[in-house]
Amino acid sequence: MRRARIAPSLSARPAPMTPRLRHLFPLALAAAAVLAQAQPAADDKQQALREFSAAYGIAELWPQMTPKIARDSLPRLREAAFADLAADPPPGREARARAEARLDALVAAARRELQAALQAIDADELASYTAFAIYAKYFETAEIRAMTAFFGSPTGRKMTALSPAILAETREPGAKDVLARHFSEDELREVAAFWRSPLGEKMSRTALDIREDMHRHFIERSEPAVQDLARRLAKQAEDDAARP
Repeated sequence: MRRARIAPSLSARPAPMTPRLRHLFPLALAAAAVLAQAQPAADDKQQALREFSAAYGIAELWPQMTPKIARDSLPRLREAAFADLAADPPPGREARARAEARLDALVAAARRELQAALQAIDADELASYTAFAIYAKYFETAEIRAMTAFFGSPTGRKMTALSPAILAETREPGAKDVLARHFSEDELREVAAFWRSPLGEKMSRTALDIREDMHRHFIERSEPAVQDLARRLAKQAEDDAARP
């Protein structure tokens, strides 16, 4: 009996790979391998950044910066407050002039209130952004771990804790050997060795860029607080001007 011929199914034999697919297949495998290796590396850097943030005390840096940022933000507050008043001015030229004069005085006296509003911003969120978005941009994982090793050491922790006082002393007239007032000779050698190392020099070179990045992020995060205070000041100025 003649056997019936069975037509081959589509899955019985794989279709031959075209030259284009033969070319792309190794690339796809290579890309998958790179991604598989990149994820552990990214996780390792994230962990290194968390440890550095804790050792360097980044969350504590933000409250120290707030007074200066509040002072620098007064022009921004003034512009927002006057824009709010101009958008809904009191009727009459004299009433408008009184409100503007009152608002000018209120804004000039609002630095402490602005500082309090800025200090209410979540320092932990700011610290996370500083570590994971800013320091991550400038330093590799090995460098971050080396910075953690120094700033997590007794000398490094001491330097971080005393930084505000040391900075204030350096601004005093005739300030000399400020570090020598606070550190032993061994500690001074350790500090000098770090800041003269390639990593310490890199931290010094990037310090201004990092501060500018931090300031830019803080301005963005603080905008709602500034706008809220501006509206309240404009309302108060208008209410005060309406009183006989």
